[in-house]
Amino acid sequence: MLQLQQLEVAYDESTVIRDITMEIRPGQIVCLMGRNGVGKTTLIKSIMGLLKAKSGTITYLKENMTNKTPTVRARKGISYVPQGREIFPQLTVFENIMLGLEARSKSRKEVSEVIYEYFPVLKEMKDRRGGDLSGGQQQQLAIARALVSEPDCLLLDEPTEGIQPNIVQDIQNVIRDIKKQNKNISILLVEQSFDFAKSVADYFYIIDKGRIVYEGETLVEEEVSHYLSV
Repeated sequence: MLQLQQLEVAYDESTVIRDITMEIRPGQIVCLMGRNGVGKTTLIKSIMGLLKAKSGTITYLKENMTNKTPTVRARKGISYVPQGREIFPQLTVFENIMLGLEARSKSRKEVSEVIYEYFPVLKEMKDRRGGDLSGGQQQQLAIARALVSEPDCLLLDEPTEGIQPNIVQDIQNVIRDIKKQNKNISILLVEQSFDFAKSVADYFYIIDKGRIVYEGETLVEEEVSHYLSV
């Protein structure tokens, strides 16, 4: 579904992502791990088109997306939940969710009840301003906004960062349910928590200094801890 081939991404003259090749298959949950500052968010942003690739290719559904805009990528079915959530604090919960519908060129312009089944609190608080929600509730809102467009590929950048344990469990359950209910949607998850990653992912990549240093279907803590510890 999504392939990166020898991807390099730079900020000005400083190369952050170096020669990364990876694949996310239909229905697969892939977890990208690594210390802070090694290039995980840069990689996610380049997949979404928010950062331009210096070299290499990004292919999605067999179409070259390397130079496509974020809008084109979103309309093709890639949805992004950024680190820090980036909801609109002055808009209501419902208005924030409705913005997600603009990502896809589909005729239906209503929020599926499935979204509220995933996150019941958002239905209860749909008339509240996004800025009045707790951090965990804002994270749920950001994920709901991404899911409402019915993406084929979901990019989640550290969705459990700074979130209270009960909401972490809710997010974990949602990811598992998405995989169970929709065999075609793929998820690329950036995550720091070893336990959370192992509980949901099918495949793992670890990045260090901008390069992939480990990949596989299993994650053995003793083998990879030196890439993840501060």
